[in-house]
Amino acid sequence: MAGTLTILAASPQQEVREEVRPVLEAVGTRTVWLDEVGQPSSLKLAYNAWVLATVEGIAESLTLADALGVDPRLVIDVIDGSGLSSPYVRTKGPKMIDDDLDTPSFPLDAAAKDAGLITDTARAAGLHLGIAEVVPGRLRRAADDGLGRADVAATYRMSRQAAA
Repeated sequence: MAGTLTILAASPQQEVREEVRPVLEAVGTRTVWLDEVGQPSSLKLAYNAWVLATVEGIAESLTLADALGVDPRLVIDVIDGSGLSSPYVRTKGPKMIDDDLDTPSFPLDAAAKDAGLITDTARAAGLHLGIAEVVPGRLRRAADDGLGRADVAATYRMSRQAAA
């Protein structure tokens, strides 16, 4: 949702949590507490892995529909009427279709940086994540095409180029 900030914080001590609660409530709409230092960063990486997988999924679905002669907006409509509906899909999908990339909610450069961190961190943990392995390259190519300051929805252009 636009204009919301979820704060990821860590402290095993309830007294500390209560002491900083007013400040966190003043700047964020929600605080998720973890017990150990470092866990908030790990949670952010896991969350951003979902965000980037979702963005790539939307981009590829819209590209496929268009290449098969189906109005990509119908993909969003079908998703919206299903259990997979989300405000994120309803927001990013039309941005991709309309090529509306000038007001980034998640700049592509930042997404590319996070995608690299996700992959590096997963590998350090002994994991080989499928989607996460592909996303950094796609985002870097989009950034190299001059889209670094655009919204992460610009990854749709990479799908369209690959389809051409």
